[in-house]
Amino acid sequence: GRLPGLAARLAALLGDGERRVRGAAAEGLAALGAGGVEATVEVLRTGSRQAQEAASRALALIGEPAASAAAAVLEEDDETPRVWALRALRDMGRTAAAQQVDAIAALLEGTRPRVRREALAALGLHGQAAAHHCGAVARCLESVDWSERAAAARAIGLLPEAVVVPHLATVASLMTDYVPDVVEAAASTLGALCGISGPYAPQLALVFLDEDESACNAATAAFRRMLRAGGVCTREAAAAALRGAEREGLQRLAPDLAVVVVEDEDRHVREEALRALAALGPAAPPSAVEAVAGVLHDASTVLRRAAVEALRDMGPDAVSAHEVKLREMLQLAPGGLRRAVQAALATLPADNAPASGSGSRGGDGRSGDGRGGD
Repeated sequence: GRLPGLAARLAALLGDGERRVRGAAAEGLAALGAGGVEATVEVLRTGSRQAQEAASRALALIGEPAASAAAAVLEEDDETPRVWALRALRDMGRTAAAQQVDAIAALLEGTRPRVRREALAALGLHGQAAAHHCGAVARCLESVDWSERAAAARAIGLLPEAVVVPHLATVASLMTDYVPDVVEAAASTLGALCGISGPYAPQLALVFLDEDESACNAATAAFRRMLRAGGVCTREAAAAALRGAEREGLQRLAPDLAVVVVEDEDRHVREEALRALAALGPAAPPSAVEAVAGVLHDASTVLRRAAVEALRDMGPDAVSAHEVKLREMLQLAPGGLRRAVQAALATLPADNAPASGSGSRGGDGRSGDGRGGD
């Protein structure tokens, strides 16, 4: 009939020199559905690189009617058609290619790195359907090929949380990988799995020791997700890990920590965020100083003390900006908090002392409580 002839003519156009023509041909074949599969697969097997790419796109657009034919190409010896077939199975979506995940996973053994990378990408995008192959994906995290390690890390981040838990330690170990692309992929995965990755926040903080901008950006985004979307334990672990992070990492995340200080509902999370901001010292941005100062009015004595200590560590300018409130706190503060306030005020120069001896300093700038005062 006319259909095979039309499919053959459209398939021939997949190798056209114009990208727009190749794209139109792929869409035409997709419109034919199952009737366009055979001619498209033939181009995938034997065409030029441009034609194979367009054929892969056409198969992805056809979807489920083309899934088994694309999977059959995976059994061939030629590496290039396998790669384009894998991309077609990846791009046609989870529902269309769900029945082919076993065939895809089989390529993780005994094939070249290029094929394994594409197989890992396809498995990750199939999510739940590929969950039972998580162990095979995880083994690729230790590959000698860096691009395979990166692909495996990305795939782990797309699989269900329940199956990746045993492998998160291996993902976290990649924070010190010598290839920045691997570090970036692993950091992004810890961020994507922010519901369960809290215990590995200290390893994630190590990324800020790296000078690679992309890796640091990935770690920043991961910490941001942990601080905002993670559970209480994850948020607390992330803030605690940032206390010991490189200054650059802290600077990147200071606005996020300031939001946590103001808005988080958990006292322990807020306390860790306060101590992380304190680690910035005088380099803390004004927004962080103001967020910390807002906690001076909090009902929790523990948080008020952490805020006072943070202002002290942020330096005389931060203390001076909130000196009035700090001196008011001296009147009613319990012992531990009072001592923290006195230590903060002691960082001020002598000419900041009040005119009378009612505060923590006498009129001559010396400590009042050292001579039997309050």
